Amino acid sequence: MNSNAVITLRRLLPALLLAAGLSTAQAQEAEVLAEINGEPITERELDLLVEQQTQGRSDIPPAQRRQFLQEYINLMLLAQAGAADGLGDNPELQAQLNNNRRTSLAQAFVRQLTTEEPVDESVMRERYEAEYGGDTPLEYKARHILVSERDQAAGIIDRLQNGEDFTDLARQYSQDGSSERGGDLGWFAAGDMVAPFAEAVAGLDAGELTAEPVETRFGWHVIRLDETRETAAPAFGDVAGQLRMRIINERIQERLATLRENANIDYEASWAAPDNE
Repeated sequence: MNSNAVITLRRLLPALLLAAGLSTAQAQEAEVLAEINGEPITERELDLLVEQQTQGRSDIPPAQRRQFLQEYINLMLLAQAGAADGLGDNPELQAQLNNNRRTSLAQAFVRQLTTEEPVDESVMRERYEAEYGGDTPLEYKARHILVSERDQAAGIIDRLQNGEDFTDLARQYSQDGSSERGGDLGWFAAGDMVAPFAEAVAGLDAGELTAEPVETRFGWHVIRLDETRETAAPAFGDVAGQLRMRIINERIQERLATLRENANIDYEASWAAPDNE
């Protein structure tokens, strides 16, 4: 994860978003290429192995493809030997297999979301106009202190208003990677941040501190705006890919929020439940 926990686009399920670009050819029926002790290797399985080991290449020579098949057969034999020795009952391996299965299913679901409702260019242009078509775009340079409880954030604001140093308190209390830099987030555009954070920053003057803690899904923020600067609006073509990923990201988050709202989540460990649940 990026050290700046408030940057949505660098945090949300990056592996799942990458998976959304997988080839639709994988959905075709797959031919069985070989059977190892009765267990089949399909063409689709081999294709995935080849793509993983060749950075997405599929047009490899037949001799190299046969070599990959032999490697897959070796993999199958070792896996079968491990299963025969009862290694599948190992708790750590079971946890790994569960994680792999869940990740694959989540990737498939995200891929389905992105293909069943593609982001039309008109939607991206509408977002472009909303973000870059108005006043001269601004970038912000700010610091923040991220904590998990509102009362703690409010107490930090009181201490700052009484003259304590922001950098020192950020290094002491902030719960994200920016603490090492005294809470410094560098320069960013409003669209790089989750909405409550961006709105709070936009409402500050340079040198001003948020009067109240700002809540996002990451926790409670104390924010100080250091500087602003005007920037030239980028050409649509230069940011179209970013806008598309941002819109996809938002759609996934909206769907995830609905799934969480409708889910029955029981925290068994005493420390596990978030403070706001």
